[in-house]
Amino acid sequence: MPSEKTPSLSEEILKGTKWYVAMRWSIKGLGFISSAVLARLLIPEDFGLVAMVMVIFGLVSLLFDFGVNWALIQNNKATDAHFHTAWTIRLLQALVISILLAMLSPFIADFYDDVRMEIICQIMALATLIRGFENIGTIKLQKEMKFAKDFLYNVAPKFFSIFVTISLAFYYRTYMALVVTIVMGNLIVVITSYLMVNFRPKFSFEKISDIWGFSQWILVRNIAQYISLRGDMIFLSVLTTPTKIGYYKWGSELSSLTISEIQNPFTRVLLPGLAKIKDDHDRLIGAYLKALGMMTLAAVPIALGFGSVASELIPIFLGGGDKWMPVVPILEGLVFYAMTTSMYSISGNLLTVSGNVKYTAYMFWVQALVTMAILYPAFNLAGLTGVAYSRAASGILMFFVVSLLTVKKCQVDFSQIISVIWRHVLSGLVMYVILIYGFDLWDVEKWIKLICKIITGATLYVSILLGLWWLSGKPDSAELALMNRVIKKIPF
Repeated sequence: MPSEKTPSLSEEILKGTKWYVAMRWSIKGLGFISSAVLARLLIPEDFGLVAMVMVIFGLVSLLFDFGVNWALIQNNKATDAHFHTAWTIRLLQALVISILLAMLSPFIADFYDDVRMEIICQIMALATLIRGFENIGTIKLQKEMKFAKDFLYNVAPKFFSIFVTISLAFYYRTYMALVVTIVMGNLIVVITSYLMVNFRPKFSFEKISDIWGFSQWILVRNIAQYISLRGDMIFLSVLTTPTKIGYYKWGSELSSLTISEIQNPFTRVLLPGLAKIKDDHDRLIGAYLKALGMMTLAAVPIALGFGSVASELIPIFLGGGDKWMPVVPILEGLVFYAMTTSMYSISGNLLTVSGNVKYTAYMFWVQALVTMAILYPAFNLAGLTGVAYSRAASGILMFFVVSLLTVKKCQVDFSQIISVIWRHVLSGLVMYVILIYGFDLWDVEKWIKLICKIITGATLYVSILLGLWWLSGKPDSAELALMNRVIKKIPF
């Protein structure tokens, strides 16, 4: 009997990615509804208050984040003892963070001269402690590429959390809806983690040396990563008002929203896939380049397309007339940051899987220093919009920094990296400019303009991309892979 064909790694990754994209987008529609309801029931200051506490929470958390999930995923020989030790570390981390946050809550309220900050910090401390009990065995779903069960594990808690959020928003009509939702959401996640996985963690330090040997660099990296990724919020939480922070928070979340719904599922599948072939260099690099091409193919039009329709989408989506219009210029700048982050994250994953995790720490420290150096001048020059575009500049710079690190440590030619992304980036930029400036004088209803922009943008991007691909000699690339899959779906 002929043996069944074994799926290639790229096919496994694509299959898994489709599962996760379906998972996240199936609930993202409800998430959009939830966000639209919250934006109408709450005011920018409410979102700003919670964002300020989340900045402090992140700063405290990163000091005790040892990256145990990464340590388990990259270790192909991880035993139950490793999982028990990782769960113990994570639980103790949550305990320490919750105690510190509760103890510091009065001082935080005094620092910001806002008594509301104290209760928010205390509720966040409780939420953190609850999340610490999450079953570490859920990592096995990702590690073993069990897509269907991981799909369910991620969908169920978020599905219930959305309804909890909307219900609490109607009940409280204040920032309390946001913070209580975090507690309830974490509780749902913990319960689900034990229902979905048979593994039962227990207190153990048996494999502490193995976990720490990998995690020490994760800790160093996480400190820099937090500063580089959240430096804008750290900065703004000190220098501006909760209302302006609320505007910036919405711009930041919306700019990364659609990209994260592609990037997170893709990375979730890619990491264990690359880990399986990390000892086969040629195959590893081939998979990396394919992944980079596919990520760029999706990330560029989604990010830039989202930014180009911001002026029409924001008043329709968030409502309130002009209440949320200050978000528009922030969003238009931050989409470039979201786009470039999704691109160089693929290279960061390759560095981690190939044993060069310390270099990912270096790259995030570079980004952290650049971020903190340019934020203040940008804020003085152009306010929140200046901060947004300074983030875009740092993202572009970091793409080249991370790419050059990948070239040096993973034996990849820089020309190979450029060859798989340039057509997507150029097509996206042309589309973005035409959509931003080509519809300025057209005075119609916003929803009509929004629909026309979406149709025009999709047509422009695909047409320009395929034209550049044809002029490049029709290389074996993400465009070809996508076309082949589309052709297979067409009935003849």
